[in-house]
Amino acid sequence: MPDINQKLDRFTAKILAEAAAESRRAMEEVQRRREQRIQEAEDEVLKEAYDYIHTEVSRIQAEAGRGVSRHMLDNKRTLSLRRKEMAQEVFALVRAKIAAFTRTAAYTRRMAALMTEAAGYLDGAKEVLVTLREEDMGLRQLLTDAVPLMHLTFQPGDFRMGGLVAESPDLGLRVDASFDSAAEELSGHFAELFGLSLSDESERTVLPE
Repeated sequence: MPDINQKLDRFTAKILAEAAAESRRAMEEVQRRREQRIQEAEDEVLKEAYDYIHTEVSRIQAEAGRGVSRHMLDNKRTLSLRRKEMAQEVFALVRAKIAAFTRTAAYTRRMAALMTEAAGYLDGAKEVLVTLREEDMGLRQLLTDAVPLMHLTFQPGDFRMGGLVAESPDLGLRVDASFDSAAEELSGHFAELFGLSLSDESERTVLPE
């Protein structure tokens, strides 16, 4: 009868292999959806966050592999809580990184570029309503100057990370270039990926006594 440690090693390897495959599928799906959205409005800092998350997935998988034990498998509730905590830690770092970016001159330039790109998708609009964070309302003149041939009106929004939303009521079109929406999508994929990578397998597998 194989040694219990060898069986656990094989079980751990199988878990990590499936997690790696699911990671690739999830990242490919994220990339496909991102490409379907308004690609020219894609934000560079969120791409950096995407790459950072991909790296953190590998780190957390390695940590999970080193920490897999009989106690962890028997106590799925504790393991699930730890996965959620690690996911929250990753996205806290991502949010902090984006928050720091929004305090730089590069963010101001990026906002002007986002406005120009969004206007390209709303070509022909008589009126464009632009929603900003309360903190970014001071950029109204900058954004207006970025699209001199388009009439803009502004309103504060409830998103907090940055970016903008531009919409044309007469065209019925809306361009969501907010950091919050993109980060929320990535967060959902990440939570689903890491939340299922171990729990599904542990429910299907019966460990030898």
